[in-house]
Amino acid sequence: MPGASPNSPLCVIEPTLRGPSGHYAEFVRALAARAEASFSAIDVVADRRAREFLPSLGGAVPVHARPMPTGPAGELRAIRGSLASGAHTLVLTANASHALLVDAAGLLRSGALDRLALFVHWPLVKPAQRAALALAPRVRRRALFLAPTRGVREALAEADCGNVVEVAYPATRLAGAAMRAPFRHLLMAGAARINKGLDLVAELAERLARDGRETPLLVQVSPKHVDRHGSREDAVVARLLAAGYRGLVADPKAPDRGEYADRFRGALVLAPYERAKFADGVSGVVLDALLHGAPVVATSGTWAGDVVERFDAGVVLRERTAAQLATAVERVLGRWDRYAQNAARASDALAAEHDPRTLARVIAAHGA
Repeated sequence: MPGASPNSPLCVIEPTLRGPSGHYAEFVRALAARAEASFSAIDVVADRRAREFLPSLGGAVPVHARPMPTGPAGELRAIRGSLASGAHTLVLTANASHALLVDAAGLLRSGALDRLALFVHWPLVKPAQRAALALAPRVRRRALFLAPTRGVREALAEADCGNVVEVAYPATRLAGAAMRAPFRHLLMAGAARINKGLDLVAELAERLARDGRETPLLVQVSPKHVDRHGSREDAVVARLLAAGYRGLVADPKAPDRGEYADRFRGALVLAPYERAKFADGVSGVVLDALLHGAPVVATSGTWAGDVVERFDAGVVLRERTAAQLATAVERVLGRWDRYAQNAARASDALAAEHDPRTLARVIAAHGA
C-alpha cells in the first residue's frame, strides 16, 4: 500500500483535549504507540492546558503540543495551517460543520484536501448535517472520511462522500492486564451519564440497598456532570448517593490511566446505554473493558451489545430496566468463570482488530 514517508508528521486537531484521562488522550496515545512505520511524530493542536501532558503520550512516535489558535474560528485556522504546511491532518472528532467550513475556506492548492482526514464517530443523519455535507462538494470528493462502524460508513456513503473507509477505533490494552480475575466489583466506568444508563444504575443501587446487599459498586461521578451535561445528571447522581447502598463507591474524580485500567480487573462493567444514541457508535468504555478482560452488561441493538454478544462476554439487555439490569448482573455473577474466560478471548481478538497501525496506514496512504 502506498503511503507517506515515515519522516512525515501527523497533525491531530482536537480542541476539547485538555487532560491526560479520557478517550481523546487515549486515541492519541494509541497512535503514538504504533504509528512509527507511517509517521515520524504526532503534533497535537489542542486546548492550551494540554501542553503540560501531551509529550507524555508519546511512545514509538513522539508527541508534540501545539496550542489551538484563539477565537471562534481557531479550529478552522488550525486545520488550514496544518494543511498549508503539507502535513497529513486528522480532525479527531469531525462532524458535518468541519466539512462545510473547510470547503468554504477554499483549501484547494497543492492537494491540501487530499491530506485531510475526518474521523466521524457518529452517523451524520440529521437534516442540518446532511445539508452541511451537501454544501461541501470539494471536501466530500477529496478528503478522507474515517468511520469506526458500519452505520457511520453507510451514512457517509449515502451522503455522497467519495473516500470513506471503515477502520477500527484505535485502542491498546495496558501491559499486564489481569485476565480471568476473580469477581471484585460492579463498575460503571467513565463519567456516568443518563444516556449511558446512570438512572438505571441509581435504581439498581436502590434495589440492592432494599435487599440488604453489599456487592461493591463503583461509579465515577465527576463534577463535570453539571458543567457538561446539565442539572438532569446532577439530580440522578444525587439519587444514586441518596440510595443508602453500603456497597457504593462514588468516585468524584477521573482516574489516571493506570488506575482506570486497574478498575477493570475483576469487574463486571455496566453499560446499559440508550439504543437511539449508541446504536452505531463505538463505546470506548466497553472496548476498554473487553480489552482488559472484563465481562459487560450492555444493551441490545448497540455497538456495545453486538460485540458482547459476538464473544459471549457478558449479557445483553433486551429491555432497558433496572429489573432487567439486576437479573443480568445475577446471571453473569452466577457463571463468572465462563464470562471472564470469554472476555479474555475477546481481548486478544479486539487487540488485533483495533491495532492503531491500521488507522495510521490508512491516513498515510490517502493523498500520498
